Amino acid sequence: MMVEELVAAGVALAIVSAKRLGAGLANRAIEGVEQSVADRLGRLYRWIAGRLPGEESATLIDEAGRSPDAQAVLRRQLVLALGEDPAGVEELRVLLSPHAPVLAHGDFLLSASSGIPHQLPPAVADFTGRGQELARLAEPAERLGGGRVCLVHGPGGIGKTSVVVQAAHRLMPSFPDGQLFVDLNGAEERPAAVREVLGDFLVALGVARGRLSDDEAGRTRQFRTELADRRVLIILDNAASEQQVSALMPGGSSCAVLITSRSVLATLAVDERVALSGLDEGTAWDLLRRIGGVDRVDEDPGAGREVVRLCGGLPLALRIAGARLATFPARTVGSFARDLADDHRRLDALSLGERSVRAVFRAGYQALPSLQQQAFRLLSALDTPDLPAWALSPLLDVNAQAAEACLEGLLLAHLVQARRGEAGGQRIVLHDLARGFSKERAAEQPADESDSAVRRLLGALLSAADAADAQLRPAGARHSGRDAAVRYPLPDNTMAGDVWEAVEWFEAERVVLVAAVTHAHARGWWELCWELTDAMSIALEHQWRWDISCQLHQLALDAAGHLGNGGARAALLRNLGEALRDGGSDMGRAAECFSEAIALFHSSGDAHGESDALGNLGILQRQQGELQNAAQTLTTAESLFRALPLERGLAWTLREKAVISRHHTHYTEALAQLDQAEALFAANEETRGVGWILRTRADTEKESTVGGCPLPRRWYTGPWPGRPVTSPPAQDPRWAAARTHYEHAAQLLHAVRDHRGHTWTTLGLADMALHDGDPTAAALISRALEETDACGDHRGHSRALTVQALLHAEADRLSDAITLTEQALAGPRDHVGAAQASFRLARLYGAAGRQHDALHALHESRTHHRTAGMPFPDLPDTELCKTLNRPIPRARRFRRPK
Repeated sequence: MMVEELVAAGVALAIVSAKRLGAGLANRAIEGVEQSVADRLGRLYRWIAGRLPGEESATLIDEAGRSPDAQAVLRRQLVLALGEDPAGVEELRVLLSPHAPVLAHGDFLLSASSGIPHQLPPAVADFTGRGQELARLAEPAERLGGGRVCLVHGPGGIGKTSVVVQAAHRLMPSFPDGQLFVDLNGAEERPAAVREVLGDFLVALGVARGRLSDDEAGRTRQFRTELADRRVLIILDNAASEQQVSALMPGGSSCAVLITSRSVLATLAVDERVALSGLDEGTAWDLLRRIGGVDRVDEDPGAGREVVRLCGGLPLALRIAGARLATFPARTVGSFARDLADDHRRLDALSLGERSVRAVFRAGYQALPSLQQQAFRLLSALDTPDLPAWALSPLLDVNAQAAEACLEGLLLAHLVQARRGEAGGQRIVLHDLARGFSKERAAEQPADESDSAVRRLLGALLSAADAADAQLRPAGARHSGRDAAVRYPLPDNTMAGDVWEAVEWFEAERVVLVAAVTHAHARGWWELCWELTDAMSIALEHQWRWDISCQLHQLALDAAGHLGNGGARAALLRNLGEALRDGGSDMGRAAECFSEAIALFHSSGDAHGESDALGNLGILQRQQGELQNAAQTLTTAESLFRALPLERGLAWTLREKAVISRHHTHYTEALAQLDQAEALFAANEETRGVGWILRTRADTEKESTVGGCPLPRRWYTGPWPGRPVTSPPAQDPRWAAARTHYEHAAQLLHAVRDHRGHTWTTLGLADMALHDGDPTAAALISRALEETDACGDHRGHSRALTVQALLHAEADRLSDAITLTEQALAGPRDHVGAAQASFRLARLYGAAGRQHDALHALHESRTHHRTAGMPFPDLPDTELCKTLNRPIPRARRFRRPK
């Protein structure tokens, strides 16, 4: 057949192709002869369009179907194009022949395949979870035309390829013209060359290699031309950059593209971004069992759960772990879990054959610039689950802008994660397995890199802690001498500007600060160790973290011993005494700490420290019910505070003296002392102090109304020193004032996160509700019990138990009430609390008919009252018992429903 004849036949068929494709023949993806013919016509059409000069070839073919003149022009142009191209003539001959499978001519190779590629890897048989992500990726099938670009991004080993391949197999029916797949090697040192990828794609689509453009731009144009009238699903796996992906994007809307990358490819225009995170515990457990074997994993479910936890939800880690369990059946799951628990062996254990978690992290790490590599190494230096974003500035010794840019690079590489802190600002999070790899890389560097960086970070934390601590006690230092450790300047906007920000800052950074103190002690950085501990002592008190405070102060005391610093030892002993006292763990040791601190402060001439330690010893004595000793100690402290002068310390001392006056039923004196203390706190803008004054004022007003009697009026009508008998408490204006002051105190103490003060305010409101027969008492006391139990406030918990006991008694649960009150009396020694609890227990015993026990409890109550200097009815116990041996007069609203 001559060239002219071939061209005439080709043009005729191309015209048919144009008409049939316009009618939607190829798009219907019908199997059989019709589809085969459509494929051949489509290939011929594209071949002729590619041979014609200029950019109007498709238009000319379409016009040829309507005009004989245009058909003649088309034939002439094609004959001219083939006049000096024998290879092209042979290509056309093959395209017109239904029988010739392959034609080779020089470098040209034309396959007689249909041009419909099926390149998808097999879907993972044990694929688990990811239902939501798959649903988002499957949306192209539901769209008219199906054109969408979806990006799945996340760290190495998170399962991006598995998710995309799974989605692609579900989408295959919607893309009958084929599926293209390529690994772009984005995590490798040399990503795949776009020109070569385009060449492979074009050949797969039926383009002869001899017809490929030489340059990348030309191949991109060819690629988009080939896809213009096809519905093809394209999977670009492991993309390196936006530039690499952009050249591989189809030009029309009939194709869909699924991309995976460790980078977020932020500037790439996509329809859907799917960020993959770790698997949840349930899905991870299912995956481990499917790969490792259900019986194998279930033989020791506890160890299996530990394996899941240590893999941190990383699918690659779970797959390797499961494969190791399945490969080595003689080894127990428990022994494998122990290997994973060892920080030095974990990454070795998560390696099998060519698959390795370490290799995944290494690829990402090696692609980083040097500063980002250094940042990644240093982020694991402090043993803490996260760090504030500003920590990169002191770690790297760079300004805030450089640190922020460095963090962005780490986030884009998915080697670290970021979360929004509860107090605002970003926090940097390292996956546990990434932390192990970070430590390995850090160990390869000189030790001084890490030491210098962490010292700067601890110096910055100390600067921030100093500022926050000053907000919590605005009246000034509690002692002198905390200035030897080197501070590091903080970036702007990282310092606490007021008391609320200070409370939030300490709450957010507590774990980091604890890790900092521990690290400083381990490295022998004694000044940093004790000064950081001292700076956070008030915050730990506010947070009820007494166990943590005790642990840190033991380390800090050791540091002070190495320094031979008596001033530091005095300050730390005073702090430790507070933690022991408020936590109720060891009152004797607390008293020893305060006494030694007072002596050390006095010998060094530190009046601030001495007065503060005296005040704290007075609080301990008052809490134990040693009211006379407490009054003397507090009077000595008051004299020092007035001489300094130190208004804050004076205000707290006056508050403590008011509590003692209240216990002695000197209510007028107590209110006068509270007036002075409140004025001092208000003048110093100390909200927490005002909250405590309001709470103490409410206690005083409430007790003055009932004369200090520990029982509701309906429970006990006998004589009580100072007890009013003219009207119920609810009719006394002092009762209403007490409720108002409790509610105001609760608002203030909640705002400054003073959990202990707020809980004791709740106790006061619960006691008032009990006296009123108000059913809200049950909810109030339940809340107080939960808070005191969670935070270890033993005194508060004992007081709450006695109120709950009275509520139980009024609900016909007398036996439970007795048990609760007995538990309350078994708590720490506290004459005031024991005095009230013993009298309540005597009333409960009396109602239960246990006369002997009632007399014994009355005797105990009298002893505690007299030891504390508190008034008690001046009647023999036998006379008092007569008023206690009646049934409980239950309030109607407390009765158990029938």
